[in-house]
Amino acid sequence: MRTRKIMTGMAVLSLACVGLSACKDQKMQGAGAAARQMAPLSVSVMNMQQQDVDIESTWFGHLRGVQEANVKPEVTGKLLKQVYWDGTLCKEGEVLFEIDPESYEAALSQADAAVAVSKASVEQALAADDQAAKDVERYSKLVDSGSVSEKNYTDALHAHRRTQAALALAKAAEQQSIAQQEIARINLKRCTIRAPFTGVASKANVSVGDLIVAGGATLTTMSSIDPIRVDFVVPGKQILAKLLAPTYRPDQGGMVSPVKNFRVVLEDGTVYDREGEVVAVDSFVNSSTGTVNFVGYIPNPDLKLRSGAAVRVKAKTGVEKNALLVPSRALVSSMNHRFIYVVGKDNTPYGIDVVGGEEITLEMPNGDGKTAPMLMQIITGRVKPLEESLKELGFDNPKDVQVIVEGGQMAAIYAQANMGMRAAGMKEGFGTVNPRPFVYTSPVSTTPSVTAKQ
Repeated sequence: MRTRKIMTGMAVLSLACVGLSACKDQKMQGAGAAARQMAPLSVSVMNMQQQDVDIESTWFGHLRGVQEANVKPEVTGKLLKQVYWDGTLCKEGEVLFEIDPESYEAALSQADAAVAVSKASVEQALAADDQAAKDVERYSKLVDSGSVSEKNYTDALHAHRRTQAALALAKAAEQQSIAQQEIARINLKRCTIRAPFTGVASKANVSVGDLIVAGGATLTTMSSIDPIRVDFVVPGKQILAKLLAPTYRPDQGGMVSPVKNFRVVLEDGTVYDREGEVVAVDSFVNSSTGTVNFVGYIPNPDLKLRSGAAVRVKAKTGVEKNALLVPSRALVSSMNHRFIYVVGKDNTPYGIDVVGGEEITLEMPNGDGKTAPMLMQIITGRVKPLEESLKELGFDNPKDVQVIVEGGQMAAIYAQANMGMRAAGMKEGFGTVNPRPFVYTSPVSTTPSVTAKQ
């Protein structure tokens, strides 16, 4: 089929050359009549579309937990039990692991005994201090009458001071023993390792019977995933556009973000059915990449999204007013330029140099009375405004223009030949086209099904 098109193109060019030679030989009318004997080129066409289009931007990001933690042991001991199932959702406070508590129970019992001893010492010191205080009080009444010597009174004062110091030491020892008791109680409590928050606990990195060391290897990793966090980067120029927008008011505060809400596209191409919200934007542009870091949260009640997955973030960033659109497949590339070919009033193809813009999928007329989702592209004129080029062809309304969707390569050859013939003075030009409605058919796999015969 491709060979036939090439041969046809060569024949067309040959006829064009014949036409030009005939022109030089003063036989322009004859060449033009011969050219008109060419059968019209069959092409499929679709009317150019003009409408307001929502502009979407896509950025790359990845998922992570709003809260993430490496769960590590805080005490040393033998692992007795793994309570949770690997990869399951665990509630805050739910038991994950149990460490052998025997030595810590013994340490707590020892600490309890030490507290009891210290309390008894305090009681003993209190009694001694109370007796010394009474001696000082009694001697102070007798020393004036001479019944007790000054020395005996002074000795009683010193004895009271010693009992006060002993009482203070006993109370300090009591506080110390109570603190040791609390440490022993905390260490015993740490033998039961619980989920620090509600989230998914990953596969355990240890086995029952392992000796684990306080502060050692990570036992498991937890990630809170409802909502789940989305980290993505946005080009700095989009932030600049937000700053330069007439509606931006820096005195009103708020994030400098081109979007507030977004959706995520998963690795298999499906769009997640819930919408996320931007919650934080970095205050600086990365000097290496020219991007700004964004953080968003997205609801995940069904736990379909998991931490670590790569996603694409899509969001509406603007509206293109009265955009001109054609099917993406209608654009023809040549010498680093892109062209569309339209059917002129004289039924001959004309090429227009254009610049391709955003690609979007829209429900478009299918040519058979139905609609179908088609990949459309916004276009603008490269040399001059596209509307101006269309008016030069006699079209005041862009929606009346028939754009060649299939057959564009051959139409380009016809258009070049026509242009050359007209330049040589042949009013009739070269070839015409026979437009027929473009009927879209969605792509299908050509790979035979392995299970089709089963």
